Amino acid sequence: MHAHNSALSSKAFGELADPGLVIAYQSHQDALRFLSSALGRSNGVAVLQGPAGSGRSTTLREFRAWSPSDRLVAMVEGEHLTPRAFIMNVLGQYGAEALAQYDDQQLLQRLNTLVTRQARAGGAPILIVDDADKAPSTVLRLLNWLAALESRGSFVLRVLLAGQDRLSKLINNVGMRNVARRHPSTYSLNPLGEQETMNYLRTRWIAAGGERADEIFPPDECVRLLELSAGWPGSLNSHAIAVVDRISERTPMRAAPILHVTRDGQTLASVELHKREYVIGRSDLSDILVEDEYVSKVHAMLKVYANAVMLIDLNSTNGTTVNSRVVQKTVLRSNDVIVLGHYRLKIENVPAMSNDMEQQVRAADTVRMQHLGDLRRARARRTIKALKHK
Repeated sequence: MHAHNSALSSKAFGELADPGLVIAYQSHQDALRFLSSALGRSNGVAVLQGPAGSGRSTTLREFRAWSPSDRLVAMVEGEHLTPRAFIMNVLGQYGAEALAQYDDQQLLQRLNTLVTRQARAGGAPILIVDDADKAPSTVLRLLNWLAALESRGSFVLRVLLAGQDRLSKLINNVGMRNVARRHPSTYSLNPLGEQETMNYLRTRWIAAGGERADEIFPPDECVRLLELSAGWPGSLNSHAIAVVDRISERTPMRAAPILHVTRDGQTLASVELHKREYVIGRSDLSDILVEDEYVSKVHAMLKVYANAVMLIDLNSTNGTTVNSRVVQKTVLRSNDVIVLGHYRLKIENVPAMSNDMEQQVRAADTVRMQHLGDLRRARARRTIKALKHK
């Protein structure tokens, strides 16, 4: 239980979290609208400010992802960047190749030519610099030079600078005259509110595969975390991990359910059930492979809850049997034996469950159960993805 919750908390709030998961809240949405508007103007310079952990980098990534597909977009980190590395990074993201043999002056000329050509074609490239306030002075001077590039009376580069709250003052104090004369528009990110904090914590937990989000993050706990973090997402993540760790310390250790796969009395595999769902079948893409002519390619599914394991037959050709009884859907008990063709699958370490809880799981599963067609489409997408990476 401890290791499982620790992995979940890291997946929800820590280093294993999906960077593509974005929990929308008011300031985040306002920032995206601001950036789109500011970079659409003729002056085309925007400044996004916020403290560490404010969601600034997440906002930049989403803005980049939603930029027009025909627009060149480059995003670089300003800290520890040399001018040459900066230019090569930007050129590489703009699609230029074979750069190493050029000297610095040739690289600058290549960048000037590329952005000018693109701007004349009607789509000025976008340059995003995160942590611009931490960039070396040599890089800031290069940014100032880039900000002055014009063609036919119009600026050829749209510039988005992001950093902490001192960034807008820094632009005026370090001789970035060309940036300043384009009159940058500035937006400062705001923290989450009370309802947004609850939604943020619970959504990230559920997206990582966690259960009982309302019990782990009840309203009073969410308010406490809001006060501790001041509503900034990065700080919320750290405090949320501490909450899960504290709950894990109070929760007795419990072994994960285990499924033993046997044929003719010989154990072929023993699978600890840590994931939320397992597909059983003859297909190579099944989570639990059962190579038997009487077993369908996508035969059955195990749904693993915090306090129950449910078996669901996926409209298989020959059906699914548990303890000599044909079932469509059933809650498994420890030592139950699933029969699939010539195979026997015995489950152990299943937690005991009350009748009331069994009815709740059945009802929830009825609502969430995918139709076989949906499952097949999902498996098809997974097959295509696997083939693309071969």
